Amino acid sequence: MVWNEGYISEINYTYGFYGELSPLKLALATAVNSVHPPDLNKPFNYCELGCGRGYTTNLLASAYPHAQFYANDFNPNHILEAKTLASSATNQNVHFFDDSFTKFIHQDLPQFDFIVLHGIYSWITPENRQAIVKFIDQKLTVGGLVYLSYNALPGWSVAIPIQGLMLRHRQQSSEPILESIEQALNFTGKLIDTKAGYFVQNPNLKNRYERLKLQNRYYLAHEYFNEQWNSFYFDQVVQELEEAKLNFIGSAQLTDYVDVLNLSQEAQKELNEIKDPIYKEVVRDFYLNTQFRRDIFARGKLPMTPVQQSELIRNIRYALIVPRNTVKLQQSFAVGNVTLHLDIYNPICDVLAESSLTMEELHNHPAINKITMNNLYQALIVLTGIGYVHPAVDDQICQQKKPFTDAFNNAVIKKAFVSDEMSYLASPLIGTGVVVTPMEQLLLFAQGMGEDAVKFVWNVLSSQNKKLMKDNQVLQTPEENIAHLENIAKEFYKNSVPTLKKLGI
Repeated sequence: MVWNEGYISEINYTYGFYGELSPLKLALATAVNSVHPPDLNKPFNYCELGCGRGYTTNLLASAYPHAQFYANDFNPNHILEAKTLASSATNQNVHFFDDSFTKFIHQDLPQFDFIVLHGIYSWITPENRQAIVKFIDQKLTVGGLVYLSYNALPGWSVAIPIQGLMLRHRQQSSEPILESIEQALNFTGKLIDTKAGYFVQNPNLKNRYERLKLQNRYYLAHEYFNEQWNSFYFDQVVQELEEAKLNFIGSAQLTDYVDVLNLSQEAQKELNEIKDPIYKEVVRDFYLNTQFRRDIFARGKLPMTPVQQSELIRNIRYALIVPRNTVKLQQSFAVGNVTLHLDIYNPICDVLAESSLTMEELHNHPAINKITMNNLYQALIVLTGIGYVHPAVDDQICQQKKPFTDAFNNAVIKKAFVSDEMSYLASPLIGTGVVVTPMEQLLLFAQGMGEDAVKFVWNVLSSQNKKLMKDNQVLQTPEENIAHLENIAKEFYKNSVPTLKKLGI
């Protein structure tokens, strides 16, 4: 078999960052499920399998300089870019390999406290999935965590034929991959327009198709056009992982187990009557029509008593990671649109907007001490799941990490002068990536250099023959672009920069 084994290798994957892979967030999700998480204050070893261009691994390595990070990807182009970014960021604690899963296991590797895979499990052969299970079996330390995300059933069941159709259309084309993807999308649209029976009987697929057309074509190439493309019921994945002696911990998506946001009372009652925890997850996926799972497993788990869990949870620190005025308490969940309790969520966000605090410190704050500990705990979990709040370290540890994240962020900002692919910077406070667009990165650089920010950024953009968009329209003249850029800069410096500074960026 050829080296790429049916996986797209003609073009590189996107520069994605996946926050669920953050050790702090994985540790929180583990603690929420009453299992002792790894101690992140001690040195630990972390491995990402199928790391793509290494953006996530490099960012996390800068945010956890006391840990060692290892990653593989079979595509040498990806690994060359990953190593180049690591060198530019002066990351000394990250190690990349252009090995297949079967070869990677033979490298001189430590035992890992974390092994993570994002999405890749759905796009590889059964033989490669077996190689991954063997790798986990041999390289995951006792008590270590595995993060595994994958396309799930039944949520994908109706739409699977779209992927099959587009892949087969592409296989009929002799055009380069990006052109053949465009042809496959157009052909699928023709079937919708000519009322092919499959689309007539599944009318909701038209909206899915319209969303596909808006996606980055490099993303689509890797997400939809691999020859191996699989969706799984949860129990199938559990069965495949049995050889590695893994125990299911729970979902990395924290709001998944806030039942009131996901399930009707009738559904909760039905699920509570199911004794088998694995089958219960399968049935839960039917209630939620789950399309993508983000699961955490452990090699042996040490359950916490309620007292132990309470003590650990109370001492977890939280930070507000978005500008306070962008927090919206009307949210959409599986049960529908929900307005979160204003008298609970607003005070929490107000206090966290001032500084990061532990749950215990929050509970003792005068603005919050009337909120029960249970309500405070649930609110913090929901806010973290939405993406407004994130677990954090204390100020002393943050300052120790900051030189390393600064070096990484400077390397990313340097890339913003020639590319608009990297949209995350590393925060030493929360140990994960924060969205900062390339244009905002240039605004940060200009501010730091004492430059006229708008003029500076416009010169960079115009040198790249780029123009801004407003209301879905491309602005044509320099005057229009500069005026719009002035508004963007004013808003960014007023609202976003204060938050970024608090996050150590």
